[in-house]
Amino acid sequence: MSDIAETQPPLKPGRNEHRARVAGGAGFAFLGRMGALIEAVSLIVFTWAYGAATFGLFAVLWSYVKVSTAVSDAAMTTALQRFVPKARDGEAELVAGHALKLSFLIAMVIATATFFAAPKLATIISAADDDADHLIHVIRIYVWVLPFWTMVEVATAAIRARRKFGPEIRVRVFYEQGLRLIAAVGFALAGFMTYGLFIAHLVSVVLSAALALRLVAKHYDFKQVLKAPLISPLARDMRQYGFTVMPANLTKKLFSEFPVMFLNYLLPGAAGAAAGGYYAVARKIASALQAVRMTFEYVMAPLAAEKDGHGDREALKDMYGYATRLSVTLALPFGAALVLARNDILATMEPEFQAAAAAMSILCAGRVLEAATGPSSAVVEMLGHRLLPPLNGALGLITLLLLGNWLIPLYGVTGAAIAAASGLNVTAIAGFIQAMIMFRLWPYDWHATRPLLVSLVTSGAMLSLIPASNHWPVPVGILGAIIGLMLSVVILIRYGLSHEDAEALGKLGKLKKLKKLAQ
Repeated sequence: MSDIAETQPPLKPGRNEHRARVAGGAGFAFLGRMGALIEAVSLIVFTWAYGAATFGLFAVLWSYVKVSTAVSDAAMTTALQRFVPKARDGEAELVAGHALKLSFLIAMVIATATFFAAPKLATIISAADDDADHLIHVIRIYVWVLPFWTMVEVATAAIRARRKFGPEIRVRVFYEQGLRLIAAVGFALAGFMTYGLFIAHLVSVVLSAALALRLVAKHYDFKQVLKAPLISPLARDMRQYGFTVMPANLTKKLFSEFPVMFLNYLLPGAAGAAAGGYYAVARKIASALQAVRMTFEYVMAPLAAEKDGHGDREALKDMYGYATRLSVTLALPFGAALVLARNDILATMEPEFQAAAAAMSILCAGRVLEAATGPSSAVVEMLGHRLLPPLNGALGLITLLLLGNWLIPLYGVTGAAIAAASGLNVTAIAGFIQAMIMFRLWPYDWHATRPLLVSLVTSGAMLSLIPASNHWPVPVGILGAIIGLMLSVVILIRYGLSHEDAEALGKLGKLKKLKKLAQ
């Protein structure tokens, strides 16, 4: 019996059960995305241990690796969400096996080519004088992160495709990021000031790849995964889909990483390396907010494919509306809290990182607007024509490039943030419009009115404190942001969400019940 058949209840589930599946999966996925917070802490440590210029070089090379991963994975991370939920008996292993083999093979080819091209690449990357002398060797060591990071991405995507949203947390957060932090500090204390950060990351990613494969073996028949052929009708279908979607995935990576590379390219020497580091810090802190939308995209991708496969359009509409309501109403206070805390967060780093304050605020505002489009991009990827995601991504990327070329020379890191936020939202809004026209999915009805108003009020209250927060001593801003966010979530659940929406949250929904009992 297939995995889908085993997970389907004998009776058609009601709205609460549909929403509970979205909320439950989102809870696990959100914890995974909260790895961005752990990584943000790591960035603070790295800037003090290695300095702005070396950390900036690391941020630039890590950006190149992540962009390359969008090519090396051949969009198998997306293909797994589309093919595994619809797979018949035994097909899921073939899908997972082909995805892992193809992506790792492509990554090894790219890594090998980069290894030999390192002298040429070193001429276009800005670095401080001390790092520049070792740059070719650094590239040749660090490039081997690519195949193993590709394996982590594809293997954890295979787990998500089984609708298991929790196991990857241990790999992505506690192992990959935790081991990187420990190893990097150890190398810094040992005096490896140029190579330490790069070797530490390579070690953590190799170990994480091994653990990710162990998860695949737990949730699939691993012997069949290993036997999956690279050439078959199913493999051909996956490649055709993947290569069509790959430009859209590459565009998503470029939205995050291109400003770092662009700043490094436009500004020479240590200035270029440091500017890339400043933007990387602002983007990483703002990416904690991105976790809200990405959480629901991760959950909705396989669920949309599943519901469409069963012809259950009403369930899809209900899930989409619920996911969008939660996405925007949680993103609003979360974004306000991050902006309120920005000065205190940056105060933990070297003084020059205050240059990232304005960029951080702009990126947070952009992420809130993006969250208002809900998981529309994931729905279009799963159900729409395969040319739509690349088209949407191209529109956003063109916006980013045009604005970046104009604004970065004038405003530096701040200009890069404006360009990135604008490009992201052009893509997101295009997907939102397509979901509305093609699939008649419109999430904003009377169910969204009250929670949206409540979130606007609580977020506005936090934002009104920003002028005063510029004069607060550390850590008053962070404490105020944490308290404000917690109160906003409690108020949202008790006074904003309907009883159905709150009950689907599980334990958090008990806050709604407490209000009911008090009445």
